[in-house]
Amino acid sequence: MKKVLYIGWIGYKNLGDELMADIFKQQFSILGESYKLDFVNIEHKYLKNVSPNQYDLIVLGGGSILSGNGNLIHPYIIEYLYNCLTINKKIMIWGSGIDWAPKDYIERLENNVEIPILISNNFSAKIKQVFMESVWSGVRGPLTLKVLEQYGVRKDAHISGDPGFLLKPQVISKNEQINKLQSTLQHNEKIIGVNWGTSFNNIYGEDEITVEDQLAVSLNQFIENGYFIYLFSVWRQDFPSIERLYSKLDNKSQVILDRNLYNEYELMDILQNCTFTINFKLHANFISLAANVPFIAFGYRFKVFDFVKSINHEKYLVSTDEQNISEQISQLESDIINNRSTILSNLNVHQTNFRKKIIEPFNNGLYI
Repeated sequence: MKKVLYIGWIGYKNLGDELMADIFKQQFSILGESYKLDFVNIEHKYLKNVSPNQYDLIVLGGGSILSGNGNLIHPYIIEYLYNCLTINKKIMIWGSGIDWAPKDYIERLENNVEIPILISNNFSAKIKQVFMESVWSGVRGPLTLKVLEQYGVRKDAHISGDPGFLLKPQVISKNEQINKLQSTLQHNEKIIGVNWGTSFNNIYGEDEITVEDQLAVSLNQFIENGYFIYLFSVWRQDFPSIERLYSKLDNKSQVILDRNLYNEYELMDILQNCTFTINFKLHANFISLAANVPFIAFGYRFKVFDFVKSINHEKYLVSTDEQNISEQISQLESDIINNRSTILSNLNVHQTNFRKKIIEPFNNGLYI
């Protein structure tokens, strides 16, 4: 029996993080009973206690886990994977991405300008060896790839896309709450799904309240123009933020504040009723994409820019450090209404292409 260890941000009941592991588990199940899968949280206090000796393959999973303060790449993650190689264990990188990079790094990377990375030659050599010897090295987007190139990784990584591209609607068992919600939404012709939450001000601009206020201005205008607003969260810690946003909306009869948390498939089923969505958290955009609903993404950290650039959707990103957020959202609403079919066609092409890429390791038995 082949044993596989999946490393990821798990256990915090954040839908975006958990669905990465769920998707891997679903694809893994197709391989049959000759494979066994274990999970471990990426944090050092958990990872250090799991020996790779008993595993045939160690997978650095999807999500923002090639991230860190200053170095951009957590040294202990690279050390762990490097040590796996020293005992002849196979490793794989599956849709991981860089996050937490300063905003000005994005423009530098786009213009192929060097970013200030201070690492030892020894650590740089380990990074290059990890990617060179990985049986498959797929990263989330073009910005992550450009960062890795500046770490010296030249030909040994490719853009696989985020595992969230594999999300597809499923037939679900609807409970009374979902049935009631669906009935309400289906009585409205124009619906905007809005995901709001918190990153504890760790966003570009470092001012979630100002972004929230400008979002509320836009939503109040949309309500005046006949829209119904559906507010939803993907993490329990987001509840205070979205409840505060709700308090800033004038006509509550045209708003649903959903205090329930759903899995990705339930949420897809709900969002299919929407005209478009506006999303704070990264994977709320993937759920909207899977539901075939256009979206406006808040560019609150590096990972969102990485994602939208991977699908040529930058036009529909609003950076959280901008001064005219409400105006941008209003303009994008008009654009989406006028170009909805073209937008969806573009998104579907990228979604199809990335689905083929991110599933490749499973088509090859995870190369073990």
